[in-house]
Amino acid sequence: MDDTENLQPPELADNVDRDWLLQNLVSNVNDLKFNQGITLWTNTGVISGVLIPASKYCDLYIEDFLRRFTPEAAAKTEAFMRGDLLGRYYNESDKDSGNIAFIHLFDAKLFMPNGFMPSNEGVLWRGRLSQVTGFSLGTLQKRPE
Repeated sequence: MDDTENLQPPELADNVDRDWLLQNLVSNVNDLKFNQGITLWTNTGVISGVLIPASKYCDLYIEDFLRRFTPEAAAKTEAFMRGDLLGRYYNESDKDSGNIAFIHLFDAKLFMPNGFMPSNEGVLWRGRLSQVTGFSLGTLQKRPE
């Protein structure tokens, strides 16, 4: 088998156009559980942050979401979220790199022509791979004032 066969884009079961190289990077981050600084170009603007595994995004999302509940309600809600709602992100057998549709960032910042929007504070961010028009490895930094 020729090594270049592994570089071919994965088959997409949903026929949605997305960058196969970025999809491959997201798949590797999800499978190998590492972080990668990344900058994305979208129709909204430039988003820069740390690419994280989907399971890590879910952990952080659940943690943030559950802060709004009493301890009793939080336990039931967490069980539902980790099971029925987001369980496929934790189940190794459900992974299908040909159908990865979302990218997950930590400490994400939106850059607009006039600077950061809405603040300098990074956020947890989830976006559609099909809406990313370009990317580069590494994060952007705001120029000191």
